Amino acid sequence: MTVYSVYEPPSDDSEVAVRANKVAFVKEGFSWPALLVPALWLLYQRMWIELILFVAILSAVPWSFGFDQTGKEFAGWVSLALTILFAFEANDLRGWALQRRGYRFAAVATGRDRTEAERSFFTAWLPQQTRSKRVPETTPRASDTSPPARGGGDGGDDVIGLFPQA
Repeated sequence: MTVYSVYEPPSDDSEVAVRANKVAFVKEGFSWPALLVPALWLLYQRMWIELILFVAILSAVPWSFGFDQTGKEFAGWVSLALTILFAFEANDLRGWALQRRGYRFAAVATGRDRTEAERSFFTAWLPQQTRSKRVPETTPRASDTSPPARGGGDGGDDVIGLFPQA
């Protein structure tokens, strides 16, 4: 079973189909593309700040261990370890980048694959969108403008909400 975090875009668009096309599904867990080609993965995901930081850190590793044979070998192992760590955290970084762009966390979707996870998410999400589309009328009608009737004439029955009036 694959787990996805779902992020809704910052959209005031009233069309549900337009908003649904912009919903982002971020797979939880290890990212193979981020391990094999991390810089290209960051470019594809449009994570510019993370790309700059990744390149800066990997460029600083050889400088910190020196340029002799032992330093180069140790820098290679450290770079490999950082790349593997990045692959484990890449999807979490993508979620944070989406939130930085204004996306909001909507739900968690699960399924055997992404298609099934999308189907389960949209099955629950679409009815909520059509319900929120119907906004209740906020302007008072002419019959509603009269003040509410007060409780019995003895004054002890006056209630505000669930609490007796003091």
